[in-house]
Amino acid sequence: MTKNQFKERLKRLNITIREFSNISNTSYSTINNWGFKQDEKIIPLPGWVEPFLEHYEKSRKYDYLKDEIFDIIKDLEK
Repeated sequence: MTKNQFKERLKRLNITIREFSNISNTSYSTINNWGFKQDEKIIPLPGWVEPFLEHYEKSRKYDYLKDEIFDIIKDLEK
């Protein structure tokens, strides 16, 4: 995953780099360094980032569906 792909994924998930930093317990400055050159080498995104975002997205979808189902159940119980 490239830095641009990472930023696009965050945008699609509607979270900021700061929010990702808090969620993943990774320092904001570390995240900002990903994709930049240091000693003639590009600092890559860690391999865990892409699966983390995939699971985060699934979790949000699950939470949405769970909330919708519970709302319907509440309405039916009335």
